[in-house]
Amino acid sequence: MKLQEKGWKPRRTIVLCNWDAEEYGLIGSTEWVEDNRELLTSRAVAYLNVDCAVTGAGFHASATPQLDKLLAKTTQQVGDPDNSSQTIYESWVAPDNSPTIERLGGGGSDYAAFVQHIGIASADVSFGKGYPVYHSMYDDFVWMEKFGDPMFRRHIAVASVWGLTALQLADEEFLPFDYLSYAYELQKNAKDLEDEISDKGIRLAPLFESIKRLRDAATKINQERKAIEENRVWAWKFKKDQVKVREINDRLMMAERAFTDAEGLSGRSWYKHLIYAPSKHDDYGSSYFPGIDDAIEEARSLSTPEAWRSVQHQVWRVSRAVRHVSQVLTGELT
Repeated sequence: MKLQEKGWKPRRTIVLCNWDAEEYGLIGSTEWVEDNRELLTSRAVAYLNVDCAVTGAGFHASATPQLDKLLAKTTQQVGDPDNSSQTIYESWVAPDNSPTIERLGGGGSDYAAFVQHIGIASADVSFGKGYPVYHSMYDDFVWMEKFGDPMFRRHIAVASVWGLTALQLADEEFLPFDYLSYAYELQKNAKDLEDEISDKGIRLAPLFESIKRLRDAATKINQERKAIEENRVWAWKFKKDQVKVREINDRLMMAERAFTDAEGLSGRSWYKHLIYAPSKHDDYGSSYFPGIDDAIEEARSLSTPEAWRSVQHQVWRVSRAVRHVSQVLTGELT
């Protein structure tokens, strides 16, 4: 309201959504995403999820990796509600001097349709992680006021993080996405995969090569963005840059879509994202490279050459998707 009173209007539209019918099946958000698929895939920048905003002490965040740096930045601007001498970021990184950001592979909340079905950059933050009265008759305002968040300081902190994050996404000239974080995450996951199946004769070279190309593409688009920001001197040049800015933002926005595949995961085609999806036997669990993970599980069960060839096929599918992302970032694929 204070910003509006000063004449502020967001550069990009902010849509506030309130979901119904989450239990069971995330029905409200899922049907809305499916009904608005064309609009969302062509224009949605990011989705910020708020589920159980406060359940206790301790800050937690989950996100698709290109939002990692943005979350680090916004948490540095908000005080820790449980320790006034430091920011949320300082308390968050204290255990190992690095923020722990989980990924949105599980199906436990309304980000599922946005990330796993149509490929929209997303984040979810909260204080606390699980609480004893969840979904019980005692899960009410009285419990929150007395035990969960006396004085509602944690609620204010979560709202502040979300507000700052939304402002950055809505108002920054360049979308605050960094796909280098994605490349590093995929590199780590690919190395873990290599350690897991190193004795099975599966070629992971295509996957590692596609990740290298993604790292190069992410570096290049970051350099393009920096060059425009540093070289603006004359008004005519500023105007000329607007077309380039829009092009870069479109590439940053659409890159996440390229992680999806129209055919989806084998046997569960609704899940289109080839990097993050729920574990096959646990909707609340999460697996990276879910198609590969499913194929490995089946191959170990069947123990046949054909089954292990299916694992190799899934490696190629993921490699192709990662390569498509790098092509979107460089402007080769639109």
